[in-house]
Amino acid sequence: MPSLFTPGGIARWQAHLNGSAVFAEAAAGWVGTLVLVASDVEPPSHTLVRVDDGRCTEARTADVADRDPADFVLAATTTTWLALIAGRTTPTMAAMTGRLHLEKGDLFALIPHAKAAAELLAAAAD
Repeated sequence: MPSLFTPGGIARWQAHLNGSAVFAEAAAGWVGTLVLVASDVEPPSHTLVRVDDGRCTEARTADVADRDPADFVLAATTTTWLALIAGRTTPTMAAMTGRLHLEKGDLFALIPHAKAAAELLAAAAD
């Protein structure tokens, strides 16, 4: 299971994000809530991430109820999440090839934040 779906991993991830000047710059001006879903485990694992102008203000284990208020819900298999975290693919490429699914939200609202999304995932590797 990728660390971004485990409580300890989520806490480390948030600390790493908030210590990253690269993430702060990439996510400047972005305000939004994402729910990331590992879709190939039962029950599916959910992680909520709240970004506010270059900072990760909340990151925690989530559940199905968190999907409704979220701006974006992104789902993928654990294999795809691991590839995204390792940088073997980008969120854009994974979405274009059908491995990353935007289950909620507007793709055109997410595209301007592609670099921030990539940095968000890369931070989970550390």
